[in-house]
Amino acid sequence: MQVDPDRQDGDERLVARFVQGDESAFDDLVARHRIGIYRLGFRLMGSHEEADDLAQEAFLRAYKALRRFRGDASFRTWITRIAINLALGARRPRGATVPLEDAPGLQCAAAGPDAALKRQVRRAVGDLPNRQRQVLVLKVYEGMKFTEIAQITGISIGTAKATFFQAVRNLRGRLAPAGGAPGEGA
Repeated sequence: MQVDPDRQDGDERLVARFVQGDESAFDDLVARHRIGIYRLGFRLMGSHEEADDLAQEAFLRAYKALRRFRGDASFRTWITRIAINLALGARRPRGATVPLEDAPGLQCAAAGPDAALKRQVRRAVGDLPNRQRQVLVLKVYEGMKFTEIAQITGISIGTAKATFFQAVRNLRGRLAPAGGAPGEGA
């Protein structure tokens, strides 16, 4: 998800309006970012219910703290950091959730020939260590630059890059065909 410069400027204006007392400006910020934060929560937490809870809590915390927001980062970066902190603090057992495609009574949207591969990739990403999963999700699914990822996760740009490449290498090893060496053909 690439950041539109007009949208970022719009976020700054909305934050300023909120700080000046216009409560409806926060509703506009939520409308702009709720889907992205929910998606991030789903990728980090693994269930729709937990992602919904995480997104609601992230926006509640943002609402309570927005008047103290210094603007050192964009609103998007700030709310993403709040969501990641919440995901890290959740500490729920990973096995307690049911992937959407395995939920009783639901049809998987990706029921084509690639469905099994998509499930395998989703599970492999879910099994990555927390930091690797966060960096990978922010880079691949959210389309963020390493500078944004470093700011959100509180690590250096070099560490963000190294973590991303560790995650990719880890995924290659987990997804390598049985009997084949990881990285074959790469």
